[in-house]
Amino acid sequence: MINIQRINRTQWVLVLALITWVISGCDKDELLEKAPITELDAGKALQTEDDYIALTNSVYDVLQWQVINGAQTHMYPVMFQGMRADDVVSQWDAFWVAGAAFDDFTKITPSNPSVQALWTKWFTMIARANTAMHFVNQFEGFSSNELKQRLIAEAMFLRAFAYFELVKNFGKVPLITDYIESANEELKIERVEISVIYTQIGEDAMAAAEKLPESYTDQSDNGRATKGAAYTLLAKSFLYQEDYPKVKEYTEKVMALGYALEENFADNWSLDNEYGKESIFEIGYADGFSNIAFEGPAAVTNQGSSSYQMFGYIFNGSATGFGNAVPRQELINLYEEGDTRKDATFITPETVLPDLGAQSCGCLQYDENGNLLYGEAGNESQWVGTDIYNYFWRKPAALESKATMRKYHISSTTASSLLNVGSSPLNEKIFRYADVLLMHAEAAANGAGGDGQSALDAVRARAGLDPVPLTLENVKMERRKELATEGWDRFTDLVRWGDAADALAFKNYNDNRDRYLPIPQSEIDLVGESILTQNPGYQR
Repeated sequence: MINIQRINRTQWVLVLALITWVISGCDKDELLEKAPITELDAGKALQTEDDYIALTNSVYDVLQWQVINGAQTHMYPVMFQGMRADDVVSQWDAFWVAGAAFDDFTKITPSNPSVQALWTKWFTMIARANTAMHFVNQFEGFSSNELKQRLIAEAMFLRAFAYFELVKNFGKVPLITDYIESANEELKIERVEISVIYTQIGEDAMAAAEKLPESYTDQSDNGRATKGAAYTLLAKSFLYQEDYPKVKEYTEKVMALGYALEENFADNWSLDNEYGKESIFEIGYADGFSNIAFEGPAAVTNQGSSSYQMFGYIFNGSATGFGNAVPRQELINLYEEGDTRKDATFITPETVLPDLGAQSCGCLQYDENGNLLYGEAGNESQWVGTDIYNYFWRKPAALESKATMRKYHISSTTASSLLNVGSSPLNEKIFRYADVLLMHAEAAANGAGGDGQSALDAVRARAGLDPVPLTLENVKMERRKELATEGWDRFTDLVRWGDAADALAFKNYNDNRDRYLPIPQSEIDLVGESILTQNPGYQR
């Protein structure tokens, strides 16, 4: 994967690139004599080819951010897409306030810290991408022009991806494509129309695709953007614009690049098979760089994923999970008999985990029906009722299901050996080839042509299922089951299909307001409400 240590060593470069002004001085008198430094001179910080490679690496670093401001904020794709939709629920009103807000649309306000963090995350990636493109383009000391153009293309792809996430979730947003060199520049920028954002995404992704390689020969480059990633982003952006002929065109470009479905669906989430043949773009994680808990004040520097601890619910000594998002039973029930994706997506009382034994969660003991007999020896009173996933602060009546999400699960042996249990090394997929096949099938179901039936059949055959006719409803169903709990598209799929109002009525969804998140109030206060306007329906 991309050299994580290199990213850490150069974070001081990033701070330099993003701070708008710096004041230096020793004593009060000396400080008063100095004019504020409002412009950045990166000449001393960026001198070698490796410096510019590291600067580009820093744009990828933002992908790993799951927490900003420590315990004050949590932000995960599953929270904004799965929980805000109909796949999972929080159920932890007293414990996980950040997640509970997304169980009820009336609780999502402009002051929500997770919404602010999401906005900050993607605009930070945009700022870093603009900075990298600016300085890489100026540097004449590269060993080859091919490397220079590839680095620019990587940053361009990441900027496009960040804007795609912003436009999906916020609608109209400010468009910033230039490096901000001075604090004297006008930084109060209006939101632009959604069509303008998509045009920029298309231009960036297309330009990136022309320069990016199909693959990398050095394993240390695993995780970098490729031509396939850029084409996939193009296909998905056109899917959201309902331009189905373009979806067909770019999915076919991806399909010609040699990707393939894993024979075993579960292998997509195996530590032994990261960057596999189905993976098009994924977030690389690793343990061993920091023992800072993911909710710590400096957690943004942690290179591991906290999704195992946040969403898992397995107890085995130190390898514990919080179970902060519970799959809905309605979702689990959708899977047909024999669908291999079900066991790979959920851990239920019937699940056999090889590292723990049949129906075992470490120190807990169960009967043959999966009912809890007792918890930790001598502490039976801390367990509530007989449900396999009851924890002492969780009420049985509130349970949505007895399941937890398996796509984030790592073995208890691996979890127990981590420098910090909240720093899982398991990567998280952003683009998979199955997603491309389903986009191709959806385009065909909407009249764009292409062999959508074969694409749909391939996804179902891998799951051990017989073919079904190519219809939009069948594609929707397979898309939900195939991508369940991965957290990148479920909510916005429902919105773009026009299905959100019916599917999310139980969460008080209002289509006139809730199709987009609110613009963070802190951003409006900073820029001015006459410039940075709020989305309809939200009150201060």
